[in-house]
Amino acid sequence: MKIYPEKLKSSVFFQNIAIVAGGNIAAKAIVIFTTPLITRLYSPDDYGVFSMFISIVGVVGSLATLRYAVTIPLAQSERLAMNLIKLCFVITLSISLIWMFVVLIAGEFIVDLFSVPQMLSYLWLMPIVFFGTGIYEALNNWAVRVRNFRLITQTKISQSTSSSIIKIGFGLLNVTPLGLIIGHIAQEAAGITSLFSKLLRLKPGFVKTFNWNGLKYAARRYKKFPLVQSWSQLLLALGAQLPLLLIGSIYGLEVAGVFGLAQNMINIPMDLIGQSVAQVYYAEISKYGKNNPDKIYKLSVSIIKKLFLVAIVPVGIITLFGPWLFALVFGVEWVDAGLYARYFSLVILARFISSPITNVFNVFEQQGVQLLLNITRVVIVLIIFFLSNWLDFSANQAIILYSIVFPVYSIIGLIVAVNIMKKKISKNSFA
Repeated sequence: MKIYPEKLKSSVFFQNIAIVAGGNIAAKAIVIFTTPLITRLYSPDDYGVFSMFISIVGVVGSLATLRYAVTIPLAQSERLAMNLIKLCFVITLSISLIWMFVVLIAGEFIVDLFSVPQMLSYLWLMPIVFFGTGIYEALNNWAVRVRNFRLITQTKISQSTSSSIIKIGFGLLNVTPLGLIIGHIAQEAAGITSLFSKLLRLKPGFVKTFNWNGLKYAARRYKKFPLVQSWSQLLLALGAQLPLLLIGSIYGLEVAGVFGLAQNMINIPMDLIGQSVAQVYYAEISKYGKNNPDKIYKLSVSIIKKLFLVAIVPVGIITLFGPWLFALVFGVEWVDAGLYARYFSLVILARFISSPITNVFNVFEQQGVQLLLNITRVVIVLIIFFLSNWLDFSANQAIILYSIVFPVYSIIGLIVAVNIMKKKISKNSFA
């Protein structure tokens, strides 16, 4: 116990993790303490509409910046980084307008595709959420570039506070499920305001200069990201959101809402550490660069071991006491959410350990490998739920099958990432 405080003092890396984790803990604590009230103001059907809405936006929103946002920490000069941010803004605005047109023209087709006619009235909000997602992604990656992790933590807290207040307020007024969606929009807006105001203070000339040639150069310099990795990210998002979308389409809104709550709540203890580690890890390996694979490998192995040890306790608690805890905290109508959380815990454990390490694909510019892995992920999810529907499985049986098969994919992705680092080390040793 005496050793860890000393390590924390001597390591900027772990200090940054502590800063981001502290902010995440505060932000997630707000969510944890307000969700029991929110679940008593909104029904499982309300959560079903909201979960399906957010899942669709989550898939389309993965293309909000065409993955140029992740290149901001990698830019070798400040001018290039600023041009990348502006490029992200232009791309996000353009695609948001296109998405608005799609929603107006093909709204009924979208809700029919996912068997959610209740969502038709709220489709016009999707481009707004999409726009907020892209702008926040770009600004958050700028904060990672400048290593302002305190700002990131402050943003997380303001997001959770704004979202929770809006959801509770609209719930008390019985404006459901719209209150859940408006709360999500408020969450994005709070994050954008904090980050953009800080950017303007540090770079007062940011909005005064606009150079199309600079944007064109930035677009060409990292063209692999939109051409290859954007599709990879789309498939990654699709793989993450497909289970809920397919569950909603096959088993109905109530099951989707219950599954959505289970997924969100079980993600909280994992995200408290996982997101913090991923952000700081990406900043650190971006600084090392692809010419230092040995340093990246050592850091990665250390992180994998520590994440596994950290995850054991929360996963064990959810596995043993999930249904009882969900019924006690969120109300008896959410007891099935605890059951789904119990099944889903293995998926979260595998993803928690592997997710931060996949950032090495960005640093080593292995977008092709990442694309192949994400195609595999989507295929696996489709096969699982196609078989479940064909064999007339219940929702419980389908989720159990998914929870057994899917962790294998995460482990394979982790092995591939580690092997890429080893090959780069071997290549450097012979050079």
